[in-house]
Amino acid sequence: MPRILLTILVAAGAAFAVVSLTRDDSEKAAQASTVSSPIIDPEAAPAQIPRKPPVVMIVMDEFPVDIMLGPDGRIDAARYPNFAALAATGTWFKNAHTVYDSTTKAIPAVLTGKLPKKGGNATYKDHPRTVFDLFGRRGYKIVKSEEATSLCPPRYCRGARPQRPAILPLLQRGRRERLERFFASVKRGARFHLKHVLLPHGPYQYLPSGKQTRNGYQDPVPGMNSPPGFGDRFLTQHNQQRLQLQTGYADHQLGRLFKRMVANGSFDQALIVVVADHGFAFEVGVKDRRTVTRRNIDEIAPVPLFIKAPGQRRGSTSGTYARTIDVVPTMADLLNVKMPYRADGRSAFSRPVRRRRFVRMLRRNFNGTITVSARRMEARRRANVRAKLRLFGSGPIASLYTGIGPNRSLLGRTAADLKPAGQGSVRASVSGGANVRTVRASSVLLPTQIGGPVRGGRRGAKRDIAVAVNGRIEAVGRTFYLRGSRQENFAVNVPEAAIRPGRNTVEVFQVSRGKLTLIGRA
Repeated sequence: MPRILLTILVAAGAAFAVVSLTRDDSEKAAQASTVSSPIIDPEAAPAQIPRKPPVVMIVMDEFPVDIMLGPDGRIDAARYPNFAALAATGTWFKNAHTVYDSTTKAIPAVLTGKLPKKGGNATYKDHPRTVFDLFGRRGYKIVKSEEATSLCPPRYCRGARPQRPAILPLLQRGRRERLERFFASVKRGARFHLKHVLLPHGPYQYLPSGKQTRNGYQDPVPGMNSPPGFGDRFLTQHNQQRLQLQTGYADHQLGRLFKRMVANGSFDQALIVVVADHGFAFEVGVKDRRTVTRRNIDEIAPVPLFIKAPGQRRGSTSGTYARTIDVVPTMADLLNVKMPYRADGRSAFSRPVRRRRFVRMLRRNFNGTITVSARRMEARRRANVRAKLRLFGSGPIASLYTGIGPNRSLLGRTAADLKPAGQGSVRASVSGGANVRTVRASSVLLPTQIGGPVRGGRRGAKRDIAVAVNGRIEAVGRTFYLRGSRQENFAVNVPEAAIRPGRNTVEVFQVSRGKLTLIGRA
């Protein structure tokens, strides 16, 4: 069993870890942040753990975990309260990392505990032994929602398809609805619930409140979060901001799941695992932000990994360099169950894994590996977090909107007080502008991303802009071009609180030498 045990609960013949949460001195010196409490009161009566406790496994997608970190190196509890609460309840493996950079091989690695191999498909035919064997052969009911794989075999999942689903259509529609259907299925009893959720993967359209910025998947400037946009620094920062907002949505939805599980009594009993397939690199001037290189491994490799054992109520942060292939063996270890097949991974609580001091990933083309020492990886990750905090702040969500773009001193000012000039020859159009004029409080739509084309300017010219909502400057930015296009565009995010129910007015201004000129209105 794991060597992290401070208190042992024994129920129905099974033993599970309850680990005390510790704090180091550096946290006391860090900037003030919200401290999250465990989801279940540690002082409440001990849980009655059944011999076959429920198991909930969430595999997220394209999730660079360091975007969630605050200045103290912990999960920013103000922005991501439910991830922080899970860390305060279970075990957070802060140095967990993936073994591969592409979903259709990275997820099978998670669910099999085996290293990917060249060739093959993400199906049960090519992966005959998986986590489904760990639970299916023990009589668990399998409740699964796979969105990039088809690994559950017919012997456990009636109607299993021999081909994996197409990912693109699932990214474009129905992510919210599929996730909510899965939540409704989570119950007590000997049930293994698996959900691959295509979040916080783009398209970026969701907000921390649970709302969404548009009805369809298409960005206001099509292609703005694709390789043609990777060369623009402001657009890159804008998309990083959107990823943080969508991560806030993932946190919001995770909180809904926990609330449901607490209400039906399954949370305290359950083994809960939250992990992701791989990260994402926001490099500028590249053609690909997903393929791992020596330059970007510090963003591609680290992934979230949270594991809450049945009955566990006090959190622990582990510095172990767990790999995604270690997840299933760790689940078997916590349940005191023998692995039904030989895996490449080992329990994250085993001595060999605890002694690991490196990050190693397979190259996309399988022509070797990239290895970085733990010391070097930690230094690079700390530098990434410092850069992220300079741009997007920490703590209350308001600071997420105030650190990027030129002319930030304009934020919060009243547009009329700045005496803007009348409209000139340049024109900015707000894509989907009608949505801001008909906002309904009951709708999931909240049009906080303001963007569209700019016409009439000198070819190739860029300009500083400011966007006012209902007369107040809420965002500043700089126009951009997608590679291979002559079309000038703009895009900014405004705070959710800036959009009120009913009719809103959006004004787009060009900013030059501190003076504003109106160039668009919606």
